[in-house]
Amino acid sequence: MGKAKHQVPRAYLIPSPIESFAKPILIASERTYFGRSPDGDIQILIADRSVSRKHACIHSEDKHFTIEDLNSQNGTFLNSARIKKTRLKSHDKITIGTQSFLFLMQWHQVRALLAEPPVQRSDTISINHEEMDLSDLLAQNADHAARSFLHPAVTDASESPQINSLAHTRLSLLYQLSENLRSVSKIRDVYDQGIALIMETIPAAEITLVAEEFASHDTFNVVSCKLRDQEHSCGDTIPVSHSVFNWVLREKVVLVSQNLSTDLRFQDSDSIRIHDLRSILCVPISGKNGVIGLLYSQAHKLLNPFTKVDALFASAVANEMALNIDNIRLQKKLLNNERMAAIGLTISNLAHNINNLLAINQTSSQLMDVHIKEKDYPHIVKRWDSIQNSFAGISKLSTDILEYAKEDKLHIESVDINKLIRKNGQRFEESLSNNDLKFDYVLTRKNPIWEIDKVQLQRALLNLVLNAVDSVKKKEGGRIRIGTSVRKDHYLIVSVADNGCGISESKKGKVLELFFTTKGTKGTGLGLPMVQKFIEKSGGKLKIESQEGMGSVIEMIFPKISC
Repeated sequence: MGKAKHQVPRAYLIPSPIESFAKPILIASERTYFGRSPDGDIQILIADRSVSRKHACIHSEDKHFTIEDLNSQNGTFLNSARIKKTRLKSHDKITIGTQSFLFLMQWHQVRALLAEPPVQRSDTISINHEEMDLSDLLAQNADHAARSFLHPAVTDASESPQINSLAHTRLSLLYQLSENLRSVSKIRDVYDQGIALIMETIPAAEITLVAEEFASHDTFNVVSCKLRDQEHSCGDTIPVSHSVFNWVLREKVVLVSQNLSTDLRFQDSDSIRIHDLRSILCVPISGKNGVIGLLYSQAHKLLNPFTKVDALFASAVANEMALNIDNIRLQKKLLNNERMAAIGLTISNLAHNINNLLAINQTSSQLMDVHIKEKDYPHIVKRWDSIQNSFAGISKLSTDILEYAKEDKLHIESVDINKLIRKNGQRFEESLSNNDLKFDYVLTRKNPIWEIDKVQLQRALLNLVLNAVDSVKKKEGGRIRIGTSVRKDHYLIVSVADNGCGISESKKGKVLELFFTTKGTKGTGLGLPMVQKFIEKSGGKLKIESQEGMGSVIEMIFPKISC
């Protein structure tokens, strides 16, 4: 640890904005001067008359870097603020005249010795932070890179037909990816398809992964990964540069290494370690609200490193992934907003129904106090019955709302539909309060055996029968009929018809709304919505035909299920 304390961190400068591929410049001297003068220790020349001959200087002092303005006429700016002398931090933006530079600082052994164990495990692969010189990389702004691939400049006549053919193939596959991702609803699937395309079209890529930064930690988590060599296991580690990931994340740049195989450290063939000689490609996946993740590829073959064209294509792929991820998140947000609005409406209607029932209770309670004082027992009994009925209504409302909200799974089994209806016939007929009402059946002779949830079908049928009973109870010669039939397109129809009061035109569009009821405080407005929910979950639909004063026919239509 003592040795690491005496090491000076490396610092780099790179022109900003990075419109075309540029190489970070290592600040190698204790003093690096900016200005127009070509002599002295000037490391960077700026041909701009707004810049003084000796304009500013970066000092390297005890593991820190400081920028100082040298009494220039037009000033030196750091992050848009004019300064005299200020300590630099990584990712600071230095502006001199019309030229800006991004300042990058990289710590090597100090971070490795003092940090927590750097392996971040996931369900796919582990990444191990291993620093590399930023000067080994080429960088370009990610937006410019993606646009450069989609809208290339005029093709160079010297380019080979193979290169032009590859570019055309990649563009075609990118459009195909765009089409495929339109039907994807999971972010993980977007990552997987994007990675698969990179591996298919960039032969140099031996491993490609997507990493996301933890919100509360300075670490990255691999969320999707694909290896060309299937002999690797999920426990393998992939060495990546923490500084590279950080730079891509903060500055939204595309980074690509091309010449690691020519690194002077490995010129002695006896010392070459193949797994250390790697070409890398790192691209931000930039969404509407910032960087979503990092697309990272690695190549080990010395003679086949990544190219600038590979980086441009990877940027276009990452851009397509980001667009679809933003869309998925927007759809989820809209759906959640709709759910919250529905919950608000549900709670409002529920409170309204409960308040109505409580109002009846309050009135009955006040009258009951009067009757108790007068010892009017017949009226006391009457009011007590009213209170009990109101409490029963509240209890039923609570039960129905819980039943509607419950996510019951369908328990599919083979059911003899006609037999189920006849078996429940006595239960249906017991609900008839008027002896003048008649109940009959018109059941198909095909005797349908259907794959359906038996319990939920019985519950839905009882709901429809009770509605029909309520519709005909005040009518002389009231009739209720349960029917079954099987259509030519193999759909089962179970219907409940009545000749009751029917539904007015003004109310037809509301009967399936939660809490809408024509029964006053005696209804909860949840019967038909519960029936519809079961039918739609079964893949079918609910059909309602009604005419005021004539009656109603309600059909439950179920598709044939193949088991």
